[in-house]
Amino acid sequence: MVAVTVMLVAACLTWATSCDSGPSEPVDETTSTTADGQAPESGDIEGAVGAEVEVGDAVVTVRALQATFQPAMPGQRVSEQTPPPPAPGEGFYQAYVRVENGGVSPIRVDPNDFACAVGNSVVVIEPTRSGPLPRSLLGSTSLDLLLTFKGQAGFVPILIYNPPWYQGTIRISPQAEETTTTS
Repeated sequence: MVAVTVMLVAACLTWATSCDSGPSEPVDETTSTTADGQAPESGDIEGAVGAEVEVGDAVVTVRALQATFQPAMPGQRVSEQTPPPPAPGEGFYQAYVRVENGGVSPIRVDPNDFACAVGNSVVVIEPTRSGPLPRSLLGSTSLDLLLTFKGQAGFVPILIYNPPWYQGTIRISPQAEETTTTS
């Protein structure tokens, strides 16, 4: 009996609210908002090493992105398997990344959402040399990542980040080196 009463009340409320909009008012069936009421941001973003890149409520900072002969190892790796050596002509590229959540809603940070453009190819992380494991960041928290990529040696790397909570791609390039000449 209670269930029937609840269903009747719900049906009446739905009918009453749908009658509130007159025939001259357009009714939009789709709504897209975030926790703070703002429309979600989207689009591709270009950034540079050392610069803070604002991505919705998050801030992504790549502190270093470079080729390395002997990559550093994170305290917690994505995979505990033995790290494989590079093949002839291959090298390692490493990125030190911090992701900060400045919003209220948690965001998921996964090292597997990162890739690296090396020459004409895009390579995924080397899981035995990258970490930590994926985490959810609550508001006002951050996560530091050490990402290692194995690719053809001799190129300038470009870090690519495709987080699931952002509709777009973030591309981070190394800063251009300043050269000075003396006369």
